[in-house]
Amino acid sequence: MSEQVPTDRDVREHFAERAASYTGGQGDTVEAMVDMAAPDPDALVLDVATGTGLVAFALLAEITGDGYVIGVDFTDAMLARAAEERGAGEDAGNGRMALAAADAAQLPFPDGMFSVVTCRFSVHHFTHAIPAMREMGRVLAPGGRLVIGEFAMPEEREKAEYFNRMERTRGHSHVQAFSPSQLSQMMADVGCPVAETRLLKREVLASEWLESANTTDENREIVRKMLWDSVEDDLGGLSPQRVGDDLHLTRHEVVLSGVRA
Repeated sequence: MSEQVPTDRDVREHFAERAASYTGGQGDTVEAMVDMAAPDPDALVLDVATGTGLVAFALLAEITGDGYVIGVDFTDAMLARAAEERGAGEDAGNGRMALAAADAAQLPFPDGMFSVVTCRFSVHHFTHAIPAMREMGRVLAPGGRLVIGEFAMPEEREKAEYFNRMERTRGHSHVQAFSPSQLSQMMADVGCPVAETRLLKREVLASEWLESANTTDENREIVRKMLWDSVEDDLGGLSPQRVGDDLHLTRHEVVLSGVRA
């Protein structure tokens, strides 16, 4: 069994291996994030840990003036996939978008450069989540919006610990999930108090959930047992329900929008 906290190298290797088949999940959070970001036609937007560019390209579609979108990621293979699949490159979006390699904890941009900063399903992969959040707040202009989309870890301590154990065992790129209240506090601490929160749900079969993270056979059995053990008392907050030989899970997601003070 492998439940150790991954390093930056582990996370980068994981996404490099998955880049060719990575889809980024369902689009409900993307739609919510774009709506809550509400970029002006001339907005300068940064999408952190952009992956294949789902949020970046959705935001670009909303910018009809002289605005610009930059998507950054620290995995070259994911950036290449974004460029290939979404038609991105130096001239992406008629010159209104760029993709660049950057670490979320060391963003190569000046203070207050952006009017919108977004980050989807990535904070739980960060080995330095608080410095990364601080960087996102730093590059945001006063009055700008920081929009974070994440898997919502349960608020209860025991369920949260069980949740993180399952996630770390399921995939070697999971560092630390956070509850909605923890994420809200992190955003407030970097000068972006939350103004709006939306809770979403994603229904999935346990077999699909395990397959999506390239879980090893050994760890798959461990996580499957943890899920079956939690059917009666919902130990990890995923509300597992029997569906034949499989389990139906409810994944909770949260989107938070904060305004830079």
